[in-house]
Amino acid sequence: MSPILADLVIFTFALGGAHFLLSAGQILCWFLALAIGILARLVFGRRVPFGIFSTVVIALAGIWFATDVVLVNISKEIFLYDVPLLKACASAVVFELLWYLASYRSYRNWTRRRRLYTTPATPVQEQ
Repeated sequence: MSPILADLVIFTFALGGAHFLLSAGQILCWFLALAIGILARLVFGRRVPFGIFSTVVIALAGIWFATDVVLVNISKEIFLYDVPLLKACASAVVFELLWYLASYRSYRNWTRRRRLYTTPATPVQEQ
């Protein structure tokens, strides 16, 4: 791998006894999740609970699952800042689809329930 595309540390700090750092690979994963979340929101519309926030979080979970939990190597994978782009995008899209399939029925029932406090008043007829 080229040293230019190696994981670059952008910001680091220590708080208490913990050490935190922000790398270029993490920022790439966040932007990738944001792009896939926005595309999922455009495809699925308003039928996903918690809006754009949930789609981005689910895409981040998919990227994490593909890159850190399931260790499958794809031949000729494209790496950018130590992030496998093909595997990360594919898993984020699969997680978005699973999130939509799991939440659509419950979200539809929750949004279409009849609210008692907003029932329209019947007009009074004059004689």
